[in-house]
Amino acid sequence: MNKVRLALMMLILLGSILVSKNLMAVADASRQLENRKGNQIRNQTAFGIPVLLGLYTPDYIGNQSTIDSQLRQVDQWTGKRHSIAGFFFDIEDSNPAYNIPVSLEQLKHNGYTAFINLKSTHSAAQIARGDIDSSLQKVAKAYAKWANQGEGRIAFIAPLQEMNIAGEAYSKDPQNFKLAYQRIQKIFKETGVSSQAIRWVFAPNGWSENNEHRFENYYPGDKWVDIVAFSSYNWGYCSNSSWKHWNSPKEVFEPYIKRMKVMAGSKPIFIAQTASTSNTQNGLQRSTKDQWLRDSYTQLPGMGVRAILYFNINKECDWAINSNSGKSAGYKDAVNNPDFGYLSPAELANKI
Repeated sequence: MNKVRLALMMLILLGSILVSKNLMAVADASRQLENRKGNQIRNQTAFGIPVLLGLYTPDYIGNQSTIDSQLRQVDQWTGKRHSIAGFFFDIEDSNPAYNIPVSLEQLKHNGYTAFINLKSTHSAAQIARGDIDSSLQKVAKAYAKWANQGEGRIAFIAPLQEMNIAGEAYSKDPQNFKLAYQRIQKIFKETGVSSQAIRWVFAPNGWSENNEHRFENYYPGDKWVDIVAFSSYNWGYCSNSSWKHWNSPKEVFEPYIKRMKVMAGSKPIFIAQTASTSNTQNGLQRSTKDQWLRDSYTQLPGMGVRAILYFNINKECDWAINSNSGKSAGYKDAVNNPDFGYLSPAELANKI
């Protein structure tokens, strides 16, 4: 009888242990699920906004036909609205009084906010000492006339983008870049542009050829910058790439994001320009590019990025999402990540 009672007690104890372990496993799985949900919510609410999507267009953004075919059609095809439209504008433009308000108003009317890369054909030293002040004043007056109408009119402006790599007249001059950046901003302020109608962006290239031209050496300071951003691409085995290598999303983005968090920890981080080629070591493979896009847009929100602007233009490589006979299923999948959401210009003006 004692042996039977002992065996029953052992069975009851063993059963209790198994039930306890199962309950702990269920609780652990539940906590993991809640943590994943919580992380997703925190990604979207850390700055009070979802992660925003943007596109560059190959054609003139002031035409409604361009907006229809190169922005709105992409929105419809992906089922996800893009908030930002990127383009390049020369300070020395021949007619800023027309080209600035027309482009910006067309975008606003269609629900997009402009991201303007403000270029120049002059050196950073020339800009810093005031040699092109008259051109700058024309650009600033055109912007002020448009922006000061109110009603949520706003744009991102990135003066002298990718200044830390070769290729532009103003390139590779850290000290004069900082002075030029500040001069541009002061002229806009003196012209009457409200601080509520503009967000100033520091937008270097992520990569630089040596330590002298690391983007940290060009940073104008928190006082002068609202948003930090950088350009970084997967050049793969593109014929125009000097270094053939297929870069993973972590290689393309993570080192620069970490450095920007150290440099300007209080500022939102944008990907100012990015894209991938489909040129792999084994030739053109659209499916490999598609997977790169899926992986990138899955990983970037978790890295703390607040907006991603895709360079949808076949320039040095086959960057566009409709390259090589057909639209990229990978891009469509990528942007349907639930971390991404839309903000109208008026909403964006209140939240960034």
